[in-house]
Amino acid sequence: MKKKTVFFIIGIVFVIWLAGCLAPRGEDGKEKNPTPTVSVPATETPSATPSVTTPDIKEEIPVPKADIIIYSLDSDNFEKIAIQVKVDAEKITLFDLVKKITVSLGDESFTVEVKNAFFEKTKAIVDFEPEGAPGFTSPNYESSLLDCIAQSIIENYESCTAVVFRINGEAYVSDNFNFGINDAYMIK
Repeated sequence: MKKKTVFFIIGIVFVIWLAGCLAPRGEDGKEKNPTPTVSVPATETPSATPSVTTPDIKEEIPVPKADIIIYSLDSDNFEKIAIQVKVDAEKITLFDLVKKITVSLGDESFTVEVKNAFFEKTKAIVDFEPEGAPGFTSPNYESSLLDCIAQSIIENYESCTAVVFRINGEAYVSDNFNFGINDAYMIK
């Protein structure tokens, strides 16, 4: 039994030596493409699954679809209607798109005024001016206005997963609705 163990150990050493001899070498005699080694400090234990870093989504600027369709309201019956808009999808910003939507929603009695519109990762944030927020209207009309804006954004930006409304940088609070500062009005 001792002989078998000795031959087994000699065989393993021979295989390791042979593998080292067969590794491709450059002109200087050093191994080409050596296996990289990783040193881990004694206080850290490597995790079972490697961590994968992904680029920060905030750095990506979402681009709307080439065929932009915005939603507005029919002034006769306040039904939602789709309107095709010609824009350069590579150059339009979320703020520009929201301005086009709010212009289409405006009527003689009320104008929706947007202070800012931007993305936080995959979430679209639309910030209204305090005096131009849709909340100064009836609950049904306010809901229809917000629906038009949110649906227009979600359908035109494939990477957008939610639309959040704010007033003057704070939570959206009106006579009809009360949303937290990061509460999504519409989710894809």
